[in-house]
Amino acid sequence: MIALYRFISCLVLACGLLAPGWVDAQPTVSPSPEATQRIERKELRAGWYPWDPYQYQITKNGATRLTGLDVELLRAIFTEMGYTITFEDVSWQQHQQDVKNGIRDIAAGAFKSEERSKYADYSDAYRNENDVIYVRRADLKQFDFKSSEQWLRILQERRFLLGVIEGYYYGPDMMRFINDPANADRIVRVRNDNDNISNLLNKKVDAIAIEALVGETLVWRNDWQRRIQQAGVPIFSDGIHVIFSKATTSPALVASFNSTLKTMRETGEYQKVIRTYLLPVMLGVTVGQWWFLTLDIIGTIAFALSGVLLARQGHYSFFGALVLAAMPSIGGGVIRDVLLQRETLSVFKSPLYLILIFATVLVFYILFKVNASLERKRADQTNTRTDAHLIGRLNSHAAVAFFDAVGLSAFTIIGVIVAVDANIQPLWLWGPLLAALTGAGGGILRDVIRADVDNPGLKGSFYAEVALLWGLIFSVALTVYSGREDYSPHHMTALVMFILVGALSTRMYVFHYKIRSPMF
Repeated sequence: MIALYRFISCLVLACGLLAPGWVDAQPTVSPSPEATQRIERKELRAGWYPWDPYQYQITKNGATRLTGLDVELLRAIFTEMGYTITFEDVSWQQHQQDVKNGIRDIAAGAFKSEERSKYADYSDAYRNENDVIYVRRADLKQFDFKSSEQWLRILQERRFLLGVIEGYYYGPDMMRFINDPANADRIVRVRNDNDNISNLLNKKVDAIAIEALVGETLVWRNDWQRRIQQAGVPIFSDGIHVIFSKATTSPALVASFNSTLKTMRETGEYQKVIRTYLLPVMLGVTVGQWWFLTLDIIGTIAFALSGVLLARQGHYSFFGALVLAAMPSIGGGVIRDVLLQRETLSVFKSPLYLILIFATVLVFYILFKVNASLERKRADQTNTRTDAHLIGRLNSHAAVAFFDAVGLSAFTIIGVIVAVDANIQPLWLWGPLLAALTGAGGGILRDVIRADVDNPGLKGSFYAEVALLWGLIFSVALTVYSGREDYSPHHMTALVMFILVGALSTRMYVFHYKIRSPMF
């Protein structure tokens, strides 16, 4: 028995000598079955919360889909890397906790901060972001600041209530103020920007901190321009990164992401995503401002007036005048939308333009009748009759030509915007064509209906060419601009104003000097 015991002891000792690491090995924590399966399938988990235009849902034909610049950019990059990515609706604060705890692998749209560096690795910056302050328009004078330092002084000296998003980073100076226990009663924390703006509108806070383009987008989509507005200058600006959980990802994955991002920038795929998901929003925000709407209204009335004058000249009925007035105002847009098979025609999205056309025809119908009555009385008194009607002379008046040029310029912008929104490429080709169709197509259609053999839109008048020229300039500028990463609504506003002034000046120059289109 003793011999058997010694034999077993020796055998155990021999096994230990043959595998020395086996005796001293420490127990290790194995990854969960879910994490193991995810790694094997190359599946990454992320979150999202309402953050238009970077992350938002759209519903089309009864189907809801998550989209936005950040979402589509991540999908494109990780697809190229051979990964799939799933998004779940979660607050930004919870998203950060999930990345920290390894429940989620990545999060997009993050500033660099000391706290996040403890649990996450950063990708290269893939875009820039500006945080700004929004206030109610009635309170705008109380928030006049020219620097972030001046803003902090205002915030410290006055007892304003500030709305912020829980877990969001607003720069080191702002975060010191927000996290100071002495200011706890002045900070209202919410889950997302929609709740923040709701509190501002309902006077539960005096000001909110929000990303500049997100604020512009929400104001534009909800028509809040007359209620809230950005105050002062940006309070914080920096690059935006994707953060990778140190608990579930490796530096090699981050390096691969950076390499793929660099390649996409070099091949133009990055710019394509920008054009598809950001440019339409930025353009929509710009043309949604009151000044552009005013120009659009002026142009619509001028186009309608041209039809009214032709209807009077040709002795058309009231309905006929409506048709001739509507064609240059909305005809080009209808043809454009039908060709592009847009889900909803632009004319059906708002009754404003049809109301303007009807009102223009009605007002000038009444003016014509009043003017004719006055002319008859004058003729009876002087025993002479004249055709020098005040309204009749408008047909060649420079004011009408000016307003018509305003309309042509605004419609040129809208035509290119539709090309961007429809994502038809190349933009430099389709942008000018849709600009000309939107600006001049309705007038050409009107003259076809009139059976005008001297159709001025097609025979000699340098009109559609103005829209073609400036539509091309606008399209090229947008293509070049989409390659930049310091984009902002202010840049887009300046560009749109430049195109408007350029097209307007060109048309008035052509009108003044009676320049005609090259003839065959």
